[in-house]
Amino acid sequence: MLSAFPSTKNIASHDFDLNEGVLMYNGHMNCALHMELMMVESGKKVAVCAICRNERAYVEEWVSYYKAIGFDDVFIYDNVSDDGTSELLVALDAVGEIQRVHWPRKEGIPPQRDAYGHFINQYAHNFDYVLVCDLDEFLVIDQGDVKTLIAQAEALHDQVGAIAFPWLMFGSGGEEQERPGLVVERFRKCEGSVARSVKTLFAPKNTYNMRTHICDLLNGVYLDNTLSVAQWDQKMPIKLKKPEMGCARIHHYYTKSKEEWLKRRAQPKADRAKIELKNVQEYEKYSGLSVVNDQAATRAPEVKANIELLRSKLSNVQIACNDASIEVVSINGDWIFGAIKNLKSDKSQAVRIVGELSEAYAYSARVSDNLHIFTYKNKWRNTYGKSFELSLVGASHSKVITPADYPAPMLSLKWLSKFMGSAEEHIFAYALLALNEETVHEVAEICRRVKFAKNKKFANFFIALSSYALTKDSDAFVFELSKEDDEFRRMVFDSKRSPYLSKLGV
Repeated sequence: MLSAFPSTKNIASHDFDLNEGVLMYNGHMNCALHMELMMVESGKKVAVCAICRNERAYVEEWVSYYKAIGFDDVFIYDNVSDDGTSELLVALDAVGEIQRVHWPRKEGIPPQRDAYGHFINQYAHNFDYVLVCDLDEFLVIDQGDVKTLIAQAEALHDQVGAIAFPWLMFGSGGEEQERPGLVVERFRKCEGSVARSVKTLFAPKNTYNMRTHICDLLNGVYLDNTLSVAQWDQKMPIKLKKPEMGCARIHHYYTKSKEEWLKRRAQPKADRAKIELKNVQEYEKYSGLSVVNDQAATRAPEVKANIELLRSKLSNVQIACNDASIEVVSINGDWIFGAIKNLKSDKSQAVRIVGELSEAYAYSARVSDNLHIFTYKNKWRNTYGKSFELSLVGASHSKVITPADYPAPMLSLKWLSKFMGSAEEHIFAYALLALNEETVHEVAEICRRVKFAKNKKFANFFIALSSYALTKDSDAFVFELSKEDDEFRRMVFDSKRSPYLSKLGV
């Protein structure tokens, strides 16, 4: 256990200085020793921020771990996941466990760096410190939690700008197959020393930019994980010159099992605009590591308790959606009208609409025991194009809607006239589209049952249409419509809006 770490039992032969109540060892604070300062908790507000794509199996553990080590808020930028990760993140956001940001890929723009810039502009000012890392990275602190560590750093330095934590790389430990269990328990074999690459905890008030691994400071000192001023490699100043185990480090579970590695190797990396494929040779580099480190696994009981609490909260939004189905019942470029069947809730349900570059939410209304309806106005917003995704907040998957899934005009007409009789303009528009030689009588009968309280000209139209359905007297029908205004007549006889009636137009 922790066999890679230097022993702190025999320290009598080394020099010590008592500096402002902090025990120093060879010029660095010895964080392995139990000191009174470590019992002091910082009142700071601390967040962790990550960007992820297709991490469904790891989200709950990662969120729960960072809650266990003292982080107040968790931000996850969702880089267009399609394995159920997005739906889980949306649900976790809905129950207050995280803050999720929809973050689709944009051509030529590195999504990771762009996300961090967005976070600094939008959210960072609400926090005293923020750690930026990935979902395969876990901050491990020797004593206390992150707020204890911050208190130690601030006791040593007047103005802390950032703290750099080096990676401790973990491999597969010989695991070939993915299996249930926590990452921090499944993988315990690592390198014998930390890498020079780091991840950063920064103070937003002192920071103007976050890169992938380090930040750019306005003020304050950049510390390393010994809580001394960081010394950087001058040839590559994003890496530490001589990294040490220090009092905290990032456990980087780089490969996990071989099955998990191979599953991920075709995924685009979030810190590149172009797709980069990982290779098997890189996996093999870490598969034979032999140093055993159980330090992160000691947090497992807290993490598991947090996961149970998290899942209990999730069940409140998931249970209503277990048997529910969602469908589009009418759609055009401006509007979606939808239905949710078998929703186990009397309350309004959030519906997520996801387009290529943006997403939006609509909220349902209950109209019967097993039916909710919802509407979304796309006009001027352009959330979706011809294809998009729909999901209920709490559901485990989304439904992809393509033009092939668009309902026929007659189906839309029947649904709207039955459940949304006040949507008069939409009913009229679908009635015009549904008309043909065989349906004219059916359309007239459906629409005659709609009151059209706001648009009497619609009611008059369907009276005239009913007469035409019986007599086929097109001249009489056109004469009746001549009594209406020019704009109305143009709509009725327009070839795109009303293909059937346009043939009768004058």
